[in-house]
Amino acid sequence: MGDEGAEGRAGVMVTDYEWSACCQLSISGHTAMGERSREIDGVEANDDAAANDETTRGASSAHTSTEGQGLAPSSGYDYEVFLSFRGPDTRAAFTDFLYTRMKDAGIRVYKDDEELRVGEEFAPELLQAVNQSKISIPIFSKGYPSSVWCLKEVAQMVECQKISGQKIMPIFYDVAPSEVRHQTGGYGEAFRSHKNKKRHDEKTMQEWKDALTAVGAINGWNLHGKWENRREGEFAKALTEEVFQKLKKAYLAVSDHLVSVDNHVDAIMIMMGAQTSETRIIGIHGMGGIGKTTIAKLIYNKLLLDFEYRCFLGDIRETSKRQGIQFLQKQLIRDILKIDGIKIIKEMLSDKRVLLLLDDVDRTEHMDALVGNHGWFGKGSKLIITTRNKQVLNVPEEDLYEVGLMDPYQSLQLFSKHAFRRDSPLDEYINQSKRAVEIAGGLPLALEVIGSHLGRVGQDKDMWDAELEKLERVPHDKVQSKLKISFDALDFRQQHMFFDIACLFIEYDKNILVHFWDESNFYPKVDMKVLRNMSLIKINEYNEVWMHDQLRDLGREIILKKSGMQKEKQSRVWDPEEGLDLLTRHNVKSSPSPV
Repeated sequence: MGDEGAEGRAGVMVTDYEWSACCQLSISGHTAMGERSREIDGVEANDDAAANDETTRGASSAHTSTEGQGLAPSSGYDYEVFLSFRGPDTRAAFTDFLYTRMKDAGIRVYKDDEELRVGEEFAPELLQAVNQSKISIPIFSKGYPSSVWCLKEVAQMVECQKISGQKIMPIFYDVAPSEVRHQTGGYGEAFRSHKNKKRHDEKTMQEWKDALTAVGAINGWNLHGKWENRREGEFAKALTEEVFQKLKKAYLAVSDHLVSVDNHVDAIMIMMGAQTSETRIIGIHGMGGIGKTTIAKLIYNKLLLDFEYRCFLGDIRETSKRQGIQFLQKQLIRDILKIDGIKIIKEMLSDKRVLLLLDDVDRTEHMDALVGNHGWFGKGSKLIITTRNKQVLNVPEEDLYEVGLMDPYQSLQLFSKHAFRRDSPLDEYINQSKRAVEIAGGLPLALEVIGSHLGRVGQDKDMWDAELEKLERVPHDKVQSKLKISFDALDFRQQHMFFDIACLFIEYDKNILVHFWDESNFYPKVDMKVLRNMSLIKINEYNEVWMHDQLRDLGREIILKKSGMQKEKQSRVWDPEEGLDLLTRHNVKSSPSPV
């Protein structure tokens, strides 16, 4: 907090911080030391709680500051958190810890260096700070009610809660919630003192009492007399973490309609050794739309409070195409160290414990330029990389995690969340829902897209059936565009083999196909490995080639488009009846692939 005088109260205003790539300094620590007091809904306060004020003898006042940052506030709030406390009671210990933790979390601080507030006017900047904060935290100590400034602040907090829904998170530092709520003990004595001095009328003091009653009834942190040796620094960490979560600072946005992702997150957290000092690089791979990015973001959000240096670089594939790999290198350095200029990442970060999420890496050059090896980052760093192409991940097999498809039960639940805004389908749509789930084949993206699409169709079963009939043959445009990214990354021969499998060879023995393509001057062993690494095909336990239905339909739709929807011009025909019809009615030209 700095030296603001030996007595009085201090107010801290914590300002908003904008992040260019969700990267910032962080806090750590998860242990909550406080016992929650009981929660009672309803807050009462009069409108004139800010009137008739004066500074008590020996009181000093300070505010945290926004010095030199110059970043604009977000969401219409100039400040995020307002701390109200009486300096002599808590400044040197608890409030100092809390201030430091918030500062370490990347929260900019505005500091008013006034040693002593003089006069009875409620300072305009102080009133504005309370009004514009998202969260107010009064720290109730024994001497809190003896400060008129503190009483006016808590009354203003209640007014803001009533008008704008501001959150109030009270801390009962060395007093019981009941003492604050009912103004007994030292709080009762403080009000008797105010009354005897006759400096404030009954209406004003009643407003203060009403405010204390209201805030004292809120579910808060009760530190009163429970532990002889309170670890206030550790508690400050835990409290800052809760504030951090409420403000959702630096957390990566994920969908509200998640189903059964915890098992993936838990498995990867174990692989990562989150609580160890070992540097780990974990690769998450799988087909497009399987949920890799969502899972990676959830893991990042779980870890971010433990890291001082962290960064999320999203959509690396497209960004590197548009702006080049040097742009990403520069962004990585800038977002972690807050400095501009291209530096050698190894030199700049080798002594820094870093949390890094690289999303949608699709080339080995990306890994070489942004990750290098374990030695590029400080001990205990955790790196998460998502990719469609397993081959670009130069990490041991035990550090790879493949995201699998959803089972039918999970699929139905996810589909229902998007189609019906509930966890299960409406009874009258059970059959259509099961049909949709079968079309999606356990692919989360397809379940979300098809569910949302059918939800917009409305309650017309005939239209649902018509839409489903179309989707059984042609993937939805949003699904197609996502899956086609992987197809477009293939070379000519690999695309040719993809078409062969999609149209003709699903569930064929791998060895038969290798022999077939060998005879056609292809390189099947090499290229099938590419298809597998990109999650476009799998080889099952019977050595058969498997392809997801959505990928199969994508391949077939591309063939149809290329032919102008004319069967006789298709390079491949997969319907036996159509093939027979073509053979008997047309002179079909020979092609490298069978018809």
